[in-house]
Amino acid sequence: MASDELRRLWKLHQIDVGLQEVRSRAAHLDPGKAEMAELAKIEAQEAEATSKAKALAAELSDLELAQKAIDDKIKKIDRELYGGKVVNPREVENIEKEIAALKRQRGGSDERILKLWEETPPAKAAAEESAKRVEAAKQKLQERRKIALSEKSKLEKEYATLMAQRPEAAKAVSASLLARYESIKQKHDGIGMAQVLKTRCTGCGTQVPERIMDALKNDRIASCESCHRILYWTEGVV
Repeated sequence: MASDELRRLWKLHQIDVGLQEVRSRAAHLDPGKAEMAELAKIEAQEAEATSKAKALAAELSDLELAQKAIDDKIKKIDRELYGGKVVNPREVENIEKEIAALKRQRGGSDERILKLWEETPPAKAAAEESAKRVEAAKQKLQERRKIALSEKSKLEKEYATLMAQRPEAAKAVSASLLARYESIKQKHDGIGMAQVLKTRCTGCGTQVPERIMDALKNDRIASCESCHRILYWTEGVV
């Protein structure tokens, strides 16, 4: 059976273990790393889809405007040609050649316009769908961050509660034993004690020698020969 002082130290140790666990959980809080990576990926896809849709729409608009300008010019020339203003045969021939050239120019873009009429609507739909996926990914990230903030708040409260309990628990331990415990704790990542289960140190898994087990059974303070943590053993836990 552990001595009263060792029990008091074990109580302090349990508080320190709790603090260590809270720190570990806080360090591993996930603010949404996977969600942020996914959002970045989807945003890149959305930017590409939007750029493509805009480029196609702009090209279509430019070609349609160019064709309208050609059509307007052809109509104007037609009016001049058939309005009686031009009667000189050579001038008529030149105007007819100009009209033919304009029509060839217009015909050259017809095929591309038809192609753009096919490509633009699906590209626009793809851009809109990508935008929806971005919004959904943002919502998912926001929810993940909300959960993380809630968990952070809980951990802060838990940590504050344990820290408030520690001074009283430390005061109950003798100065010499507390100093020894604190020294060991600093060297072993905040863990200064280890329980003995089935004659093994739970801190490092080493078999505890019989003489140390005898010391523990006689209420003497002893440490693990391997990890040097102060051992805690109670009757019935072997």
